[in-house]
Amino acid sequence: MAKSTVKYSIICGVFLFTLFFVSLKFGGNPFFNIRHYFFDIVIFFLFIFFAGKEFKDFKYNGCLHFWQGISIGFIVFIPAAIVFSLLLYITFELNPELMEGYRKAAKAFIESKEDILLEEFSSEKLSEQYSAVDVISTSELALKTFWKKLFMGFFVTPIVSIILRRKPK
Repeated sequence: MAKSTVKYSIICGVFLFTLFFVSLKFGGNPFFNIRHYFFDIVIFFLFIFFAGKEFKDFKYNGCLHFWQGISIGFIVFIPAAIVFSLLLYITFELNPELMEGYRKAAKAFIESKEDILLEEFSSEKLSEQYSAVDVISTSELALKTFWKKLFMGFFVTPIVSIILRRKPK
């Protein structure tokens, strides 16, 4: 099962990374754009679906148990999240301008939500948010994105498993 789905996970991670930089190139900031997360969920769905479909049709004679779908999903989305995060880390380490761009965008995002944040939190918490942006490292940023991608994969995998499941007669 793992051999046939690993190729999907690597391609998925590279595809997510490419989509991230295409989005960055065309002016959207993928860290703060909710549409980017929607596209990530769709990409995870498609790669997990096709990995499960291939396993179901070619390896298991048209049958797929729910637990197999979950296993395939994990084999796809966990390495994909690792590949994405590693590529992001390497790219941001090699190009410090990207990290500065992230910091500027994060501060602009906080400024755009400043009224809401002041209503909910104190001005001290707001200044803590600004200072946290200043000291965030590339590894922390890559780790944050890794956890977000994992959450998306955990969300999508059971749905795909339910869609693809078919018990043997």
